[in-house]
Amino acid sequence: MKIFICLDDNNGMMFNGRRQSRDEAVVKDILDFAGEEKVWVSSYSSKLFHTNQERILIEDNISKDTLIHGYCFMENVPLKLYEDSIENLIVYCWNRVYPADVYLDINLNTDWEMIDTKEFGGKSHEKITRKIYRRKM
Repeated sequence: MKIFICLDDNNGMMFNGRRQSRDEAVVKDILDFAGEEKVWVSSYSSKLFHTNQERILIEDNISKDTLIHGYCFMENVPLKLYEDSIENLIVYCWNRVYPADVYLDINLNTDWEMIDTKEFGGKSHEKITRKIYRRKM
């Protein structure tokens, strides 16, 4: 499975039950990256994709079996449970620090290697960085 996530510079994902930030350019890049495939999202995250409902599949109880070869955008669940099944982590970085109380629970510095990076401008962020990680061989 391939997982999309958004992180601040301290690997923060959420604060007080809410996403730290949102940017339409990230949603567009996610859908472009997935190509013709649909992207699994939670009902909470589906609001980000409101203009692209035909491109997403909504499921609040995503299992490893559901996502064996698919794409999924996750922002409000721990990823450690899925780590063994993740082929790639596609990480969008806001390049700033926001308040956070939920952090990425996977250490990208130990078992993962960055294989690609891309910077682009967003609507609410001057610079967004997309980093693609894969498990180290």
